Amino acid sequence: MRLKLNIFKKIMLFIIVLLIPIVILYSYSNQVSVTVVEDEIQNSNLNRLSFFTSQMDNIVNQLSITSIIVSKDQSIKELLDTTNQKSMFEQLRLQESIVGKLNLLSATSSWSNRLTIYFPKTKQVVSNDYNGVYDPDFLRKNLKTHWEYHPQEAGDAYFTKFMVSPLISYLDPEDAEAIIEVRFFQQNLINMLSDFQQVGKGTPFLYYPGEEPIMNTVSDPTLIRKLVARLDSEHLEPLGHLIVEMNQEKYLVDYVKSKNLDCYLVDFVPLEKILSPIVKSRNLFYFSIGLLLIMSIVVALLLYKQVQIPIKWLLRGVHGIRSGQYAMRLHYNPNNEFDYLFLRFNEMAGQIQELVEKVYMENIRYREAKLKHLQSQINPHFLYNCLFFIKNMIAVGDKQAATAMVLNLGDYYRYITKLENAMTTLQDEMNMVQNYLNIQNLRIERFHYEIDIPESMAQLVIPRLMIQPIVENAIVHGIGKMERYGIISIEGSRTETGNRIIIDDNGIGMSDEKLAELQQRVALPMEEEMSCGLWNVHQRLLYQFKKNSGLVFSHSPQGGIRVEIRWEE
Repeated sequence: MRLKLNIFKKIMLFIIVLLIPIVILYSYSNQVSVTVVEDEIQNSNLNRLSFFTSQMDNIVNQLSITSIIVSKDQSIKELLDTTNQKSMFEQLRLQESIVGKLNLLSATSSWSNRLTIYFPKTKQVVSNDYNGVYDPDFLRKNLKTHWEYHPQEAGDAYFTKFMVSPLISYLDPEDAEAIIEVRFFQQNLINMLSDFQQVGKGTPFLYYPGEEPIMNTVSDPTLIRKLVARLDSEHLEPLGHLIVEMNQEKYLVDYVKSKNLDCYLVDFVPLEKILSPIVKSRNLFYFSIGLLLIMSIVVALLLYKQVQIPIKWLLRGVHGIRSGQYAMRLHYNPNNEFDYLFLRFNEMAGQIQELVEKVYMENIRYREAKLKHLQSQINPHFLYNCLFFIKNMIAVGDKQAATAMVLNLGDYYRYITKLENAMTTLQDEMNMVQNYLNIQNLRIERFHYEIDIPESMAQLVIPRLMIQPIVENAIVHGIGKMERYGIISIEGSRTETGNRIIIDDNGIGMSDEKLAELQQRVALPMEEEMSCGLWNVHQRLLYQFKKNSGLVFSHSPQGGIRVEIRWEE
């Protein structure tokens, strides 16, 4: 079966086909934009982190160089020179000179730091901001040639690096002439992280695997610790990036490893924050597409209501007229240009119905005229038979039978010759039928009839000659073709929906096929050539009364045919 789409479905299909490529292209473009933005932001963050890490490494390198400068200072050599006996004043002067130089070197760095010199042989300690005692256990435990992080539970954590002079004394610090310690505090890194965060959108921190991260004061410690736990399970390259989901939100994480401090500078930012302009643009586009789709549906619905529904009504009306429903009218008010079409359609349908009814009436009248013409041809023969019967009765001296024939024949012809009115009462029709039955009974003398019509039906108006053709068929084609005694019964009754008259006979009857064929013949359209009196009665009943009126044929309980005349007022 071929699928036919109406205008509404075609418009909706067109809108969908039009919007789908646009949505697909935009989705692809949006995905490319998101990828490009993510790549650019990742590269930008990595560059910023690399620059920040290089600054931090440069400062750390400067502090490392400071320890070398201190180890080459002449005052330290003089203080360590034991060949010349120095007075207490001279030693204090050298120590003050060294402290001054340490302060000067410490001030050259942008970070707060501490420079300390340990003299293992003399058990002395010289520092720019520390007055302590020589502790060989501390040196043996912490003496490292690289920068080492010392987290503190209480106080400021720090980074430290030692330089031993001479370098060979690393194996045994007690044999060294001097041990220079360079120390800077964690607060320096915290300050740098704060400055770095102010110029960016992320949250930077320093990550030491297995240690507490170094973060600024405005960071979220809980979130950073969750990220650190995730980083502990990852194998990190010297620099890179990854996407981590925390608290049902995705974060872009970039990291760069510091060469000097052996830690990672990590910066992370929510993807939603990065992509918020693109997301807003995407949501605005989808909202626009949704709004456009809704507006298109509204327009399509309006078009459906204003065009498609009226077209459906017109098609329904055309199909109704085509199928013979000439009373079809369009009871719909579209309140637009279709009002004129509906009005003209109803006028056209009315004119068609009027013309059809006129043609129908002409055909009915033509059939009635033809039937009367046939009756006029039959009546002379019928009249001749009746006159011959009268002559014979007079010849045999049966004046009573002759008189009865004359009276019934006169009443019969008086009724059928009244052609000016096509309607009569049921009582007059039954009187004529009784005259006809009396005439036929006088001639044949081998049947009798019974008539039972209620008094309430006597004045019902019916078409003339509605019952007589049926009675005539029962006598001629039923009783007349058999040898046994015939019976004809006529019974009337009223129902809730209409009236009916049942004519039964005990004639030769018909088979089921013949009855069905007869029922079909009387129901044929009026255009069919049909000279049957039964057809004429059936068609006049259909035209004169409601659609359920007409003749119904069946087997009679008496053995012949039952003809039921039905009509609704």
